[in-house]
Amino acid sequence: MMVIKEEQKEQIINCGVFDYSAQKLSNILDFDKTEIKIELKNKNSELNKLLKKGKDLADYVIDLKLFNMAKTGDIKALEKLNARKSNRKRIRDEKKERSKL
Repeated sequence: MMVIKEEQKEQIINCGVFDYSAQKLSNILDFDKTEIKIELKNKNSELNKLLKKGKDLADYVIDLKLFNMAKTGDIKALEKLNARKSNRKRIRDEKKERSKL
């Protein structure tokens, strides 16, 4: 099991924001790539949870920016925001369908 130091947590969240690969995570955190891959397969690992937090924060920041732009009348921003929401709904629906199989 990987031991993540407190000072590495913010780095991992940022790696999630940037959607970095296992190789980049390995290089940045100075962990063995194989160990990173094992942790990535475990959805309950601290590494996975921190990466997910980073990805969710990135989505939030982008959506918030698009929302604020849309409020000022930017139609393209509104279209992009709606497309992002539709895409997330499609992905959720696909996951539900796969889980029924």
